[in-house]
Amino acid sequence: MNLALVVLSTILTVAAPGPQVTVDVTTLDAAAPTVVQVSGSGFQSVPGGFGGIYVLFGWVEDPAGGTWRPSAGGLTGEQLRYAPDVETAENAGHQRFVAFPGSSTSVEANGGEMTAEGTWATSLTVPGSTFTAVDRAGAEVVVDCLQVTCGVITIGAHGIENATNETFTPLTFAATEPTPTVSAPTPTATATPDPSPTGVAAPTAPAPAPVGPLAAGAAVLAAAGAGTAWVVRRRRSDDGTPPQT
Repeated sequence: MNLALVVLSTILTVAAPGPQVTVDVTTLDAAAPTVVQVSGSGFQSVPGGFGGIYVLFGWVEDPAGGTWRPSAGGLTGEQLRYAPDVETAENAGHQRFVAFPGSSTSVEANGGEMTAEGTWATSLTVPGSTFTAVDRAGAEVVVDCLQVTCGVITIGAHGIENATNETFTPLTFAATEPTPTVSAPTPTATATPDPSPTGVAAPTAPAPAPVGPLAAGAAVLAAAGAGTAWVVRRRRSDDGTPPQT
């Protein structure tokens, strides 16, 4: 056997590496939006081709089996649901469009361009563990990523199905811890003391008139005067002169 044919046969049997997606944060905050950096390699790049890929955050049915893939008949709103957004450069960041290199749609690419080697990188905003999608009938459907598996989805952009560029990378959310409830202490009733009865003061007896030096002197003088008069009358009586009254 020709050695060149053997080498060629070996090269042809080596499978090309499939697309790989890397997310810098894999456990996210369930209660708040998180901006993650997403990069891809091994994607099919079509230089100058129309379209590219969409990078989305959402949920897919049967991620392991692949029935969600558009190339396998999966339908948006049924087998895959993603956070809605507008297709503009200044959108909420839930959807990114990565264009093929040199594509006529590159001006619309809010996620940049893919290289000729099939690599790309962009940012993606995850809204939290819940988002509202739309089903096939146009009705709103709430997707709870704490109950189902959500992650980063890549599919062909602008309605072009491309099985090579369809991927799903699961993400997880940290469970939100309940806020502890602190009960306020029950106020204790304080007994109000009865007001003390106000006593009525007993009448105070008048103090006895003080016996001072003036009062004592007056008494002595009165007694002395009486004695003197009696002595005078007595003497006049002894002289035979009638006493004067």
